[in-house]
Amino acid sequence: MPARIIDGKALAEQYRVVLAQRVKGVQARGGQVRLDAVLVGTADNGARVYAENQGKTCNAVGIGYKLHELGTEAEDATYDDIAGRVLLLNTQEHVHAVMLHMPLPEGIDPYSVQRLIAPEKDVEGVNPANIGNVVYGRSSLAPCTALAVVKMLESTGVQLRGKRCLVIGASDVVGKPIAVLLMRTEATVISCNKFTGAETVAGLAREADVIVSAAGVPGLVTAEMVRPGVIVVDVGVNRVAGEMGKSKTVGDVAFAEVREKLGPGGWISPVPGGVGPMTVTMLLLNVVRSAERAVGIAGEE
Repeated sequence: MPARIIDGKALAEQYRVVLAQRVKGVQARGGQVRLDAVLVGTADNGARVYAENQGKTCNAVGIGYKLHELGTEAEDATYDDIAGRVLLLNTQEHVHAVMLHMPLPEGIDPYSVQRLIAPEKDVEGVNPANIGNVVYGRSSLAPCTALAVVKMLESTGVQLRGKRCLVIGASDVVGKPIAVLLMRTEATVISCNKFTGAETVAGLAREADVIVSAAGVPGLVTAEMVRPGVIVVDVGVNRVAGEMGKSKTVGDVAFAEVREKLGPGGWISPVPGGVGPMTVTMLLLNVVRSAERAVGIAGEE
């Protein structure tokens, strides 16, 4: 029998039912729950579609959504335009949750703007102060994808303490935060980056109890790299050629063969339908947390 599926979509729906109740709790205290998102007007169409879908997702659980559009079709917003809007939102007492849509106009470093978002309003967890709080184990708004991975692992019921966890990929907002959050569970964590040789990665994977791949390389994790009973979480999102010349979305894991190798004692997350839906829901969770803190509710982490 193949491994069990970590259904990110179903898990996200469970969280959203609870979040809708927590939103009502904030409102009962006279507070509001709203996400203020900044979108550069000339950003690519994908960003605009994502922003529109994000608004619908927020509304579905009772979270308000305000999109701040900057720039025009004829002229990009400048750094001063974007930074100024972020700083304005920081000063507004009725605003508790701020995020910045990507991409930004060419020549503007995202980090230079993200670091300006007030830590207590930074629901994507991209401000350096929040990244630091993740490292120190303090209550903070953790990066959404990293939080999604940990919640998915916890949903399996497997105790992570003492488990050997391999994180493939070491980006600042995904791979590194995943490794740190896993360390906070008292797991034994090994992080691989682009300079870790393929043979080394394969050898480490064969010894791991948990494998999290966030490298962005389709087919990176194969059946020969895993043992039966292991948990595999696939963070990769890659567009590849499919049948009839149409593109399709796949992860970093050779899903079918790895799932078979893991057997009934293992777990695996699919792409799509795994980390993606949970990442969106963890953003909503951070929005609710921020609003709860503003009205003095000690919400669940």
